[in-house]
Amino acid sequence: MPSTENSKNSTTEKQIAMFSIHSDPLSCLGSQQSGGQNLYVLSLAEELSKLGWKIDVFTRWDNPRKKQIANINKDARVIRLKGGKVGYITKTELMDVLPEIYRNFLIFINDQNPYSLFHGHYWDGGWTALAAYLQFKEPLVTNFHSLGIVRIETRKRYLKNEEDRKYFSKRFNIENEIIKNSALIISLAETEKQDLHRLYGCPFEKVMVIPGGVDLKIWSRLDKKKAREELNFKEDDFILLYVGRFEWRKGIGTLTSAASLLKNDIPNLKVLIVGGQIFGQQKNPEDYKEYKRLSKKVKEEQVENIVRFTGRINNSRLPIFYSASNILVVPSYYEPFGLVALEGMASKIPVIASDVGGLASTIKNNENGLLFEPRNPVRLKEKVLMIYNSNELAEKLVQNAYEDVKKYSWKLIAKKVSDIYKELIFTNKNENSSNSSI
Repeated sequence: MPSTENSKNSTTEKQIAMFSIHSDPLSCLGSQQSGGQNLYVLSLAEELSKLGWKIDVFTRWDNPRKKQIANINKDARVIRLKGGKVGYITKTELMDVLPEIYRNFLIFINDQNPYSLFHGHYWDGGWTALAAYLQFKEPLVTNFHSLGIVRIETRKRYLKNEEDRKYFSKRFNIENEIIKNSALIISLAETEKQDLHRLYGCPFEKVMVIPGGVDLKIWSRLDKKKAREELNFKEDDFILLYVGRFEWRKGIGTLTSAASLLKNDIPNLKVLIVGGQIFGQQKNPEDYKEYKRLSKKVKEEQVENIVRFTGRINNSRLPIFYSASNILVVPSYYEPFGLVALEGMASKIPVIASDVGGLASTIKNNENGLLFEPRNPVRLKEKVLMIYNSNELAEKLVQNAYEDVKKYSWKLIAKKVSDIYKELIFTNKNENSSNSSI
């Protein structure tokens, strides 16, 4: 249980509450609610703890087999709060249980706040952090990870429908309240900063761009031959890799369509789709629905022998999949940043990505990777063939990418976030002292 002392001693001033409600940082990656945000929050918490911060990450208790409190390390932990049933619920249902989650947060801290700053992730974590800010008046920092207005615009453009209008309307209102009350918003890319200003009227000075990071030690390249043997691929297979969640905006269908166009040009083509909680008794219903849609599409495109769905893979095994592959494809329709692109760069395989959002900032076309128009399998095919037909191009992209990815160190990123915390806590403390002396 956190300290409940009212006085802010030096230890308490280093305690931070993060809120990552739908996205448990200790979950395996690749399901509807386990993606880049999980990895971001986990990595940031780990690095901040090395700088002397004590981090509590509050998330929704989504599985009865999980413990309520789990340690990331000695100074960072995940605390799971009940909200509705202890099991999977959709993000739409999540909106209704946020008040219960916040009440359980108050019970956990015994209504005595030990934290000097609240850091919200996504709109749901932002809602909970906002509630804490309004009650306890400690600084509020926000990472949105994606924006509702951009999501609905993307949905209209590519799906040609307006489902979930009620959900997104509520989400917009929540996001606006978070923006209004945040001391600072951390954006993962310049594109999101511009979207916040253009679509929400957020002042530029309220937003700081700090990208996500990557651990070069984890993603160092393994022996390709051994990696392929472990995954039952042949030495001469040409493997396109997708890693990520099973969601329409991730553009997996674009990749399978490109595979259909490529199968006559690359006889030994293989497509490896990693992610999705799609197998076993614990399969996610939304993931499974998308898997069935994609499976039907793969059959219609006659690429069943080319495309392999692995389901979710334990995080520790992911480097094997990168090392076995020839190209990482990130075909998203909307991607605020795209940590997976950094993983490909660090793993020394060429990256082909959609020319959208943060991907367009990370990948410099024809320099450290290739970009293509989203939802355009013809253009994706062309980019794949460029690499397939030119070892020289592949080597250039890999070398440039590996040099670029070095600047995305979690250590450097955590230092920037730590400096933000220090400044906001110091400013808030001085303002409270001034107000109390009046």
